[in-house]
Amino acid sequence: MKFLLIAIMSLSPIIHSYACGNGPGDGYLPKNNLYIPDGHGLIQGIEKAEFDTVLDQVSTIYSSEISRFGGTLKIIRKWTDGTVNALARREGSNFVIEMFGGLARHSAITKDAFTLVACHEIGHHIGGAPVYNDASMGWASTEGQSDYFATAKCLRKVFQKEDNQQIVEQMKIDPIVQRECNQKHSDPNEQAICKRISMAGLSGASMFAVIQNQPMPKFDTPDPAVVGQTYESHPQYQCRLDTYFNGAVCDVSEDIDFSSTDPQIGACNQAANKNYGFRPLCWYKPNGGGNPNPTPDPSPAPAGMAQTPNVNGQTSITVNNPNTTIPIQIDVSNILGATGFAFEISKPNQVFSNPNGSVPDQSNGLILEQYQSKKGTYTLLPAKHLPGWGVYQIRVIALDTQTNAVSKNSNSFILNLKR
Repeated sequence: MKFLLIAIMSLSPIIHSYACGNGPGDGYLPKNNLYIPDGHGLIQGIEKAEFDTVLDQVSTIYSSEISRFGGTLKIIRKWTDGTVNALARREGSNFVIEMFGGLARHSAITKDAFTLVACHEIGHHIGGAPVYNDASMGWASTEGQSDYFATAKCLRKVFQKEDNQQIVEQMKIDPIVQRECNQKHSDPNEQAICKRISMAGLSGASMFAVIQNQPMPKFDTPDPAVVGQTYESHPQYQCRLDTYFNGAVCDVSEDIDFSSTDPQIGACNQAANKNYGFRPLCWYKPNGGGNPNPTPDPSPAPAGMAQTPNVNGQTSITVNNPNTTIPIQIDVSNILGATGFAFEISKPNQVFSNPNGSVPDQSNGLILEQYQSKKGTYTLLPAKHLPGWGVYQIRVIALDTQTNAVSKNSNSFILNLKR
């Protein structure tokens, strides 16, 4: 049956922002408009000499590593470009990373944190499973996996021959980091590397909090979220810190590569007789053995159901400020025959009357829009787009080129717009 694009209630047109291809092309950070030009006059971030030193170190180690994967590492240095981000992409056999001066000049960035970012971009190329499901990005490790690779493998190799104990003596190390690194690693140099990596992770994750004007992430406040399916895009900043820290304490050798197909190989997990250093459940859904006592999905999606929309891996959020923009991630690329999707919002304080059906809700639906893209981010502004306070359900359904439904409606993302 053809899925008709309809307006279930008469409303002013929704203003939206839609960015296709959420993935490594978007960068280490989600897309942003920050720009810190060269010569801005502020003392922050790192200097050009450190920028070059870091990239020289990464190039020296990973040029040969990447050649084992059939590629040639190409690092593009854009010191004068004020873009606050970093990118990874493929150009034939060239495994490209682009590093921008704007990110290096950000106030939250240290030399070690900048190294972490470079390692994250390397991770998109050789960081292993889980990888993006989208066929056009199937070469790329997900954001969370690239974070895990950066601290479990790459930074260890970059820092290995430095005087890490002396470096750490000059640093203020979080007490939790002190304890965990000393317990999980027996070699003093490995303990010091673990501490350096962990604090680099705190710097990198703090940059997200600064950009979003949110409280800083902490080692003693791990993200409690448990995803129903592995989240491919950028996790929330506390979740990213958890990933960095877990990668740092994992003591599986950095010389054991992550597999491109089996996420257990090279990682801390039950199969490796570990009970620490796991990929956090706030972005990673293990297929068995990846985490101790993984929380089961209470309602597994039947075949043919579109993936639940989410915000940084979470499928329910509470928002108190209606002027806060909400980036809702959508992905129907796993549905055979999907070329687009329809996006539906319920009336406030109403549930969809036809859950898991394949047609719009004529009774409790409020807004319905259609897009010819399989994945991306829909930016919702409650003050502009919604009629008032209340709890809203948001769902998607996959469509083909003829706007026929090729999946069931997804489970609902829950938005609680609360005074």
